[in-house]
Amino acid sequence: MAEILIKDEDLSGLKGKVVVLTGGSSGIGLATVDLLLSLGASVVSGDINPPPSEAPGLLFVKTDVSKWEDLRALFKKAKEHHGRIDSVFANAGIGPRANYLALETDDQGELKEPSHELLDIGLRGLINTACLALHYMKEQPEGGSIVLMGSSTGLQPLRAVDYSTAKHGVLGFGRGLARLAEIAGLPIRINTLTPSWTTSNVLPGLEDLMKGISHVPQPAVVVARAAAYLMNDASRQGNVVYVADGKYKEIEKTVLYPAYETILGQGNPSDDDVLKRLLEEAAK
Repeated sequence: MAEILIKDEDLSGLKGKVVVLTGGSSGIGLATVDLLLSLGASVVSGDINPPPSEAPGLLFVKTDVSKWEDLRALFKKAKEHHGRIDSVFANAGIGPRANYLALETDDQGELKEPSHELLDIGLRGLINTACLALHYMKEQPEGGSIVLMGSSTGLQPLRAVDYSTAKHGVLGFGRGLARLAEIAGLPIRINTLTPSWTTSNVLPGLEDLMKGISHVPQPAVVVARAAAYLMNDASRQGNVVYVADGKYKEIEKTVLYPAYETILGQGNPSDDDVLKRLLEEAAK
């Protein structure tokens, strides 16, 4: 795996940039807001809750990412206020909600559908955030950068199934969208973060629970630095960056795709290659 070293000077290019992010009032999002402001960036934060304090350079827009109209208003406000959007961090998320092994019943004793709240926020909301980012950045000759909040849980089996499903979806969406943006010739970079256990509000009382099992989560600012780095480094496109124990490793080009190529076998076309030929054939 290719380890990434992030130095302070690697983030200096964010001064004067305009960043839109979701989930910026707590956890990793809040740490990213604080970092970006300290670097001289202007930040537009969309969250269902207000930030803990006001700060110069920060514009808060109350946003429920599961609602398209809220996200649309967030981006419209950012564009109206700053005239451009340089980077977007699709970060908002919640902890596990669904119980797939024991269905609940309603007042009439009828079985209720499992909760899709986490999927609506952590996957559908993220997809919609990225689509709006692409819409606004396509209008800018300089393009922009999109960072997607995935998780290391999207790389492994996890007993919190709705959370695992969302993060597996983020991984697939990010990898596919980065390829599609390249094919379309868009000057927009799309990268995905997959951090391991990090101090956040996704699980209530996480820090105390972690102390009880003698496991120390990494501080949120560690992930915030990775998000800022991916926004700033113009060479990073289609990367998946694993963040654990304060270290950063690029795994798309060094682990994930090479593993697929090994399974595929020498001389066999990839599914994406076949799809390209099918599309070309259909266009004749």
